[in-house]
Amino acid sequence: MNKYTLSIKLMLLLIVSNASAQQNLFNIPSGDITRKGKFFYQHQINVYSANQFESKSHLVYGLGKNWDVGLNLVDLPISFKQGTSLLSANDAAGKYPFYPLIMATAQKQFDMGHHFQVNIGTQIGGNIPANGGQYNWVYLNYVLGRYNLPDHKGYFIAGPYHANDVYFGPSSSGQHIGWMFGYEIPLSSRISLMGDFVSGQNKKSVSTIGGVYNISKRLQLCMAALLAYPNENLSKGAVIEINWYGYDFKD
Repeated sequence: MNKYTLSIKLMLLLIVSNASAQQNLFNIPSGDITRKGKFFYQHQINVYSANQFESKSHLVYGLGKNWDVGLNLVDLPISFKQGTSLLSANDAAGKYPFYPLIMATAQKQFDMGHHFQVNIGTQIGGNIPANGGQYNWVYLNYVLGRYNLPDHKGYFIAGPYHANDVYFGPSSSGQHIGWMFGYEIPLSSRISLMGDFVSGQNKKSVSTIGGVYNISKRLQLCMAALLAYPNENLSKGAVIEINWYGYDFKD
């Protein structure tokens, strides 16, 4: 793999994506819809050791009528180990999951009452081949019900997902069906508890326990412990996340 070719491709994709994905907790959609004509940008770094990281970026644009669309560039390994490439990719035939991935996103929210919404969404795209390697489609589909606690005291969100091997890793059927769960509970005007969970025994089956600090009305810092659960074969680590809103999210 030519690391310089991959680096150039990724830099170009980052530049393009920053011109227009779904708002996330840490690993699952949050159920928030970006306001019409506004943007939301999230950059997440998973830290596995002092020299091993993973980058995920999400950019969302609000269309109105409870729709938003966007672009994700995710699962990009970054290594500072001696003798390894700074950026890496996996596109070996049958060796799933592939990475890094670029995915278009779309999400629609349905109001089901004062405290409850249902979100239906999809993320679809493919991997970025290294040196002309194999390309494959990836997808994630989900339906999430979100219950908002009275008096803006937070929310819980949960529902099923459906994805393929290229995104989630190998399975006997080539597909993955499971559950996602998340929450955000404010403790004060600036600090909230936040976490999520992805069921299964695949490369995405992890949990997070952390929190959010509102730096301003448009900027948030999120941090969490990344737990290898329910798939205990995964690496543990930490998550650092920055959320940048193109509007005052408190209004």
